[in-house]
Amino acid sequence: FILIVNVFISIGFLFPLYWTLISSLKNKGEIYLFPPSLIPIELDLTNYVNLFIRDKGAYLKFLQNSIIIDITTIAVVTTISVLAGFAFSKLELIGKKVWMTLILFTTMVPFQALMVPLYNVMSQFKLLNSLVCMVIIYATYQTPFCIFLMKNSFDMIPNTLREAAHIDGASNFEVFKKVYIPLTLPGIVTTIVYSAYTTWNDYLIALTFGGISWKTFNVGIADLATGDHLLDWGAMTAGSIVSLIPIIILFLCLQKYFVKGIMSGAIK
Repeated sequence: FILIVNVFISIGFLFPLYWTLISSLKNKGEIYLFPPSLIPIELDLTNYVNLFIRDKGAYLKFLQNSIIIDITTIAVVTTISVLAGFAFSKLELIGKKVWMTLILFTTMVPFQALMVPLYNVMSQFKLLNSLVCMVIIYATYQTPFCIFLMKNSFDMIPNTLREAAHIDGASNFEVFKKVYIPLTLPGIVTTIVYSAYTTWNDYLIALTFGGISWKTFNVGIADLATGDHLLDWGAMTAGSIVSLIPIIILFLCLQKYFVKGIMSGAIK
């Protein structure tokens, strides 16, 4: 009985994704066919082709913007989080508990509450509509949680390993590189996946601060429904599938580390 219930629940969760996929593979006539078909009569990739040639290839540019912003943000967030997590966990710092508490407090402030002041600050520094602006904002809101995650990952490694490595003649950098990094790899991977997913799926920050120069793929897809375009369900569903592919590939490649990293970051 439980298996049957789980099967129906799974179907309920997966059906919207399946419907989006098959709609993206239908021609315009079949999309508006009534009653709708659950299996495409004829597979058609026209929606994908039309999406990427639309507006003189603008959506290829939007996709490129999203990839560049995502990779840059991942690099910044991961680097800061690993180094800060190590420092808070293994180094003797004055008032580190207070600093860690203050960092965690920042996760309680919603972006919407700071959106106007942030916009004014970025405008004064002439950073609006730039890669630097986007990465700074994404990193600012993702890094506190990732530092907490990495700190707990480092906390799970006993100090005796570091002492043994020092006895064998390893320097501090060698201990960090050859002992701590391999053992905290699940936490690092979780940080990468979290940063990639959060940045890639964002809409509000990209809409507010990206402008025309750094418009992301998600904002471009939303424009198909809210902009000057006629509503094109084929292009919208094709864009939705394209936007899912990078995150699905990333998760499938790193899933064996992901759950372990979440647990190591959540349990001290």
